[in-house]
Amino acid sequence: MILYEEVADFPVFADFTREQVDQLLLCATETQYEKGSVLIRESGTSSDVYVVMDGRVDVEIQSYARSPLNRGNKRLALLRAGDIVGEMSYIEQRRRAAKVSAFDDVRVLCIAKEDLDVLFEREPQLGFLFMRNIARIISQRLTELNFLWRDDV
Repeated sequence: MILYEEVADFPVFADFTREQVDQLLLCATETQYEKGSVLIRESGTSSDVYVVMDGRVDVEIQSYARSPLNRGNKRLALLRAGDIVGEMSYIEQRRRAAKVSAFDDVRVLCIAKEDLDVLFEREPQLGFLFMRNIARIISQRLTELNFLWRDDV
C-alpha cells in the first residue's frame, strides 16, 4: 500500500491536501515491472496513468526514417521516481504515442482512467488540481524539448 508520505512531494500531487492524495491513492494499484518489461505499448489503446515510484522508465518512439541509420527506437525521456507517464492518452483518449518500458526494476502506481473520471466527477476540485499539474508537467517537458531541439537547428 502506498502511503501519503511516499508521494506528497511528487509534482502531479502539488497543492493537494492529504485527504485529496489519499482519495486518489484509493484509485491506484501498485505494480512492479522487471527491467525491460513494457508498461505501455506504442499505438496501444489504454488510457491509464502511471506514476513512477521507484526506478526509471524509458519513453521511446519508433522512427521510420528513410535512412537506415536513423531507423529504430528514439528515446524521448528517461523518467524517474515522481514522474508521470500516460497522461497524454488520458487527456486525448487516443492511441499511445510512445512505448514505455522499465529501464530498471520499477514500481509504479497505475491509475485507471475510469476510476479517475468517477473521482473527478465526484470531486471536481481534485480533478482541476490534477489536470493543472499535468498541464504544468507537459509544459515543462515541452520547454526542455525546445531547448534540446534549438541546439540541433
